[in-house]
Amino acid sequence: MVVAGLLAAVVAGGFGVHSLGGASDAANGTGGATGAPTALAGQGGNGANGGMRAVVDHTRAHADLLGEMPMIAPDRATDMLQFTSFDINQKNAILAALKRHEIVLAEMPLYDMGAGNSVVSVESMGLTQIVHLTGQPRTVVLPIRIAGEVTIRPVSDPGAAGLHAGAIFVPGPTSLPVLYKDGQLVIGVVVQ
Repeated sequence: MVVAGLLAAVVAGGFGVHSLGGASDAANGTGGATGAPTALAGQGGNGANGGMRAVVDHTRAHADLLGEMPMIAPDRATDMLQFTSFDINQKNAILAALKRHEIVLAEMPLYDMGAGNSVVSVESMGLTQIVHLTGQPRTVVLPIRIAGEVTIRPVSDPGAAGLHAGAIFVPGPTSLPVLYKDGQLVIGVVVQ
C-alpha cells in the first residue's frame, strides 16, 4: 500500500529540484568529469506495485521499465560511494543530501549478457556515472528519492547486435531491452 501511494504521488506531481551544492563545475555548468548537472533533479516514474513491466514508446525510441531496487543502509553510504565514478565534490554533496534525508542510496547490479565488455552511462537525479560491465554483476550505487528514474545509455556504438545487458531488481535478474547507438533505457524505480 505504501509503495502504491508513493508511486501515485510520483505520477501525480513529480518531484522538485534540490541543489546539493558543490556538485558542479562553475565554468561549464557540469559536475566533474562525468558531465553531471549541478542539481539532483527528481524524476517522475510510473508504477505498478513494484513488478517489472516493459512498455515500448516508439515516439521516444526507447523502452521504459518499472521495478524495485533495494536501499543501501545509511551507515554503508560512505563505503559504497567509494566504488562509484562520482568525483569527491559529488560524493560529498550526496552524503550531505543523505544526512538531510532528501535522498536515499539504492543499488542496482548491472551485467553484460553479450560480449562481456560494454560501457554504459547511468544517470540518476541528474548525476551521471560511467560503468564498465562484464559478465558478472557490478553493483551501481544510485542517489535517488524513494521513487524516480534511472537512464542507461551505451557510451560507444554497440554495433548492429546492440548492447545486451541485465539488471538485478528485487524480484530477481531481469534482461533489459537491447540498446543501440544513440539509444537509451529509462527505468522508473521505487526503492524499498
